[in-house]
Amino acid sequence: MLTFPIDTKPEFGIPMKVEEGIFLLKMPIPYTLDHINLWLLRDVEGWTIVDSGFYSEESVLLWNKVLTDFCDNEPIQKIIITHFHPDHVGMAQWLAHKTNATVHMSQIEYLTTHMACQDYSDEQKVVRCQYFERFGLGQEEVGKLQNRIGGYVVGVPEAPISYQRLVDGESILINNEAWHLLQFSGHSPGHICLHHKQRDLLISGDQVLPNISPNISVNFNEPEGNPLADYLESLDSLSTLSNETTVLPSHGRVFNGLRERLTVLKDGHHKSLDQLRSFCQSGRSGLEVIEELYGNRLSLFNLSLGTGEAMAHLNYLIEIGDMSRTGDAVYQYKTN
Repeated sequence: MLTFPIDTKPEFGIPMKVEEGIFLLKMPIPYTLDHINLWLLRDVEGWTIVDSGFYSEESVLLWNKVLTDFCDNEPIQKIIITHFHPDHVGMAQWLAHKTNATVHMSQIEYLTTHMACQDYSDEQKVVRCQYFERFGLGQEEVGKLQNRIGGYVVGVPEAPISYQRLVDGESILINNEAWHLLQFSGHSPGHICLHHKQRDLLISGDQVLPNISPNISVNFNEPEGNPLADYLESLDSLSTLSNETTVLPSHGRVFNGLRERLTVLKDGHHKSLDQLRSFCQSGRSGLEVIEELYGNRLSLFNLSLGTGEAMAHLNYLIEIGDMSRTGDAVYQYKTN
């Protein structure tokens, strides 16, 4: 039901025109989803960058070429980061050093970046292990997850040192045009989307993607959180925008059909919720729920994501009174 206004497939490191003054910059990331879309926006006598990419030597080479050749060494006016995940914030401080531009983020995303870049304390490691153990994962999986090198170790060598705060509901001027700031929770605590009302454009980050649903996870340091409720609320809010809005996502193709996509995303989560209501008629561990939703052959990275997302759905059902959780060493979830 979506339409895709651009037929040309972008190449890594080569900016591609999307709209007047707006260019898509495809950059590599070391995941199964192998790319991220960054955005170069003309900004008076220079440029604004939206999102920075995952830090790597390849990205350094590509960015150097883009800044020198495509941007013609013109000033970078702003570096805008939608949220704290390493494929978005990883190169931000490198770019800030390189260009003397200011990093712009929501306050919670800036602070969360700094938290994510810190080594876990011994006590945090214990709590994190308990998070996985109580969800039913075995000692072998818990040990592997405990020792896994996270994306921040290599992908974000330095968190932004300073920043200018982006505030929900306000606007930021780029090339003397106002982009309205929309802040949402769910995928991350304070994800920023940028909406150009006059041109009907939405830089959606990971909040809305054309082909996949962004990960919605409960984290070990907020085990009773309900991020799925926040995410579904964000989709309702975005549904007030025009269906003709051209969406510029962080992964996948530029598309039209925003409301249809929002409906599909909401329906997908409600289908999973219904699946769990049925599956948990008898008590189930979190691991059984993961396998019901995602199978039993997940990579270590996807097991970590699957744990957080399965817990998000279960916490949502508990919050609305459709599910109960019992047990201490290993949680059991049962439909009410």
